[in-house]
Amino acid sequence: MAPSSRMPECRDLTDEADRLIVAHLSEVRDYTHALHARARAAGIVTIDGAGWAVRPLLLPADRLRFLGEAFHGAMELLRRDILACAREPKRMASTYPFGKALGTALDVVAGCESPHFHSHYRPDGFLFEDRYLLSEINFGNGILVSTAYTEWTADYWANHPVLKRMGLAHPLYHPRPLQHYIAAARRAARPVERPVVAFLAHSAELGELRGFPERVFRQIDFGIRCFEASGFSVRIVDETGIELDRSGEPVFAADGTVIDLVLLITVNTSFLDTPELFSAARPFHHFRGTRIGSVAILKPLAGLLMDKGALPRLGELGPHRMMDDGFSFDVPHTEYPCRGTPGLYESDQAGWVIKRAFDGKDTHPGIARTESDWRRFVSRATRDSAYVAQRYVSMPKAVIPVLLDGEHLEWVESRVETSSFMIGGFNVGTGVRHAPDAEGHVMTDFPDGYGYTTALAI
Repeated sequence: MAPSSRMPECRDLTDEADRLIVAHLSEVRDYTHALHARARAAGIVTIDGAGWAVRPLLLPADRLRFLGEAFHGAMELLRRDILACAREPKRMASTYPFGKALGTALDVVAGCESPHFHSHYRPDGFLFEDRYLLSEINFGNGILVSTAYTEWTADYWANHPVLKRMGLAHPLYHPRPLQHYIAAARRAARPVERPVVAFLAHSAELGELRGFPERVFRQIDFGIRCFEASGFSVRIVDETGIELDRSGEPVFAADGTVIDLVLLITVNTSFLDTPELFSAARPFHHFRGTRIGSVAILKPLAGLLMDKGALPRLGELGPHRMMDDGFSFDVPHTEYPCRGTPGLYESDQAGWVIKRAFDGKDTHPGIARTESDWRRFVSRATRDSAYVAQRYVSMPKAVIPVLLDGEHLEWVESRVETSSFMIGGFNVGTGVRHAPDAEGHVMTDFPDGYGYTTALAI
């Protein structure tokens, strides 16, 4: 039987929801406009029009639950392997070619043994009717923005007129991953009445964030407000914003305020670009382990290993899992181009995707690039271990109902990518990025017609 190309939607419920959307279109339209108006009043920029689905993806809960179990099982395989390699520097350097920074800068053993190593992930992957393929692990980058935005989609579904008629407007069906993220921070923080949290990013990455679309900043602000409403005090700082007091405890450099949790919001591996700064008495030394004094780092920087560059090794470790009915979890074949067969990627351009291994989101599907551009990307990727090559997989398809220009209902045949929220050892929610049907989408590049919604676990 040929592999499925579709999402595993609950077909009868999806058809019923679409029928009710048509029957109550004016009510759905008014309800949607009211949500966007509330968001604007709260200072939030939502993706509207073709980017805002008026029906969630209705997916089987057993598939999503299995996905969470299989993903965390795969991450545990990696954690144990990294821990074993960390005691043998040469083996670590060849297995996880992160560069010389890894062994000299970080306390990898302590990081892997931290209770917070698996605290949170936001992996990307392709969820088909018969299988799930993990395309990127994601140490945690982007989770603040995506969980904050998911709060708005959860609000939308909570009183959606169609879901209410179907009995699906119930908190059971729309988990709020931001609340799980906040709970993970609460568990890691010192047990004080109102913990003070330092959201830490490298100064170079804070600079990059300023170039992102306005809606990204608005989501960060909203996420911080949610943390504060839950009983935290929050500041965003770079590495210069944290100092040690006389007892070795972290405080804010600006005013000496005591910090109860350091929560990394780093996106890339900029901390490791200057490994010499982690040596004793240098500025990054207190970031190298799992704690600063008695204060936890959530997650430790050693968790940066859990990125695209770890996928070749994960494939070797055997992450494949299968449900009783044959639904499977796996990783697309991923390798380092510098170790590949010369000429392989040029001769099979449509069959590969080249991705930055550990630092950044430089992604190039051969099927969507010109031959000359592809050869240039291959030439760069085969020089060293900075890139991985992954077998190209066509994204699954789903039909997404949207209000074009906020008014006219249309069902758009779309390609979809799932961004799952794995927090505290469980899949606590499923984000869905979508764009009109075409090969070679890179969702982080926001293709034309890009949108983001969430799935209900039924």
